[in-house]
Amino acid sequence: MKTTAPRVIRGLIVATMSVVALAACTGPMAERMADIELSDEPLTGKFVWHDLITDDSAAARGFYGGLFGWSFEVTTHPNGGDYTLIRHGERYLGGIVELADPDDADYSRWLGYLSVADVDRAVALTREGGGRAVAGPLDLGDVGRAAAVEDPQGAVVGLLRSRYGDPLDTVERGHGAIVWNELLAADAAQAADFYGALAGVESIEQPRAGGVYRVLRSQGVDRAGIMPRPADDAQPLWLTHFAVANVERAAGRAAELGGTVLVAPDPALRDGLFAVVTDPNGAILALRQSTP
Repeated sequence: MKTTAPRVIRGLIVATMSVVALAACTGPMAERMADIELSDEPLTGKFVWHDLITDDSAAARGFYGGLFGWSFEVTTHPNGGDYTLIRHGERYLGGIVELADPDDADYSRWLGYLSVADVDRAVALTREGGGRAVAGPLDLGDVGRAAAVEDPQGAVVGLLRSRYGDPLDTVERGHGAIVWNELLAADAAQAADFYGALAGVESIEQPRAGGVYRVLRSQGVDRAGIMPRPADDAQPLWLTHFAVANVERAAGRAAELGGTVLVAPDPALRDGLFAVVTDPNGAILALRQSTP
């Protein structure tokens, strides 16, 4: 999972374009919000939207459609590329951003958006903590306000304050659902403090083999996790977890569809119910087998 400095820089450019793409789709998104049960107040600390950044949205649709059974609605954003809305069953799960400029197109990633009470204040806190703003803050039409930031350790995350409220908490366990977000941090304790201030979450320490795992919790719900990065030279990043019915079959299917298995299922690692793969364009994702 090592990321070189030039790729990090391109990743920040990509995150900027992602926020712009989300703003460009506020019309379609606003129409679709009527079908989603929303909270009256922001569910701060919850990941409420995800974008896949890629240089080939058609290939991404083929991979993820084949792996998870997703369906897609393709729109166009102002820079000339595609913005694809992802449907998981009857729910909108996120989007796919295609870059129009091939010079910026070799950094693929999943970008999650955290709900925050005040985007501008969250960006200011990021700067005060040693991070930096990558994009925004900017208005998303009548949908809300958003930004993308690089946290003090170099992980990129989106920030979102929706005027409509956030999707209510539901138990999403079906194959292809996003079920968890996990920060691989250079300093897990420092990261927990930072996100506590940023999004109003509390950090719950859970002793595990190999060290302490930190769960970020808000409104009494576990929202995300923080663990040490796998190697000292690995770039800190947020890893998005997707539910699968059978992790061994899903990892094999990812490879058949052109992806790469980085971490194969292993009984010694999370009871063998976990794998890490990349899609054909290099975006990293975790596969997590649902348990009854």
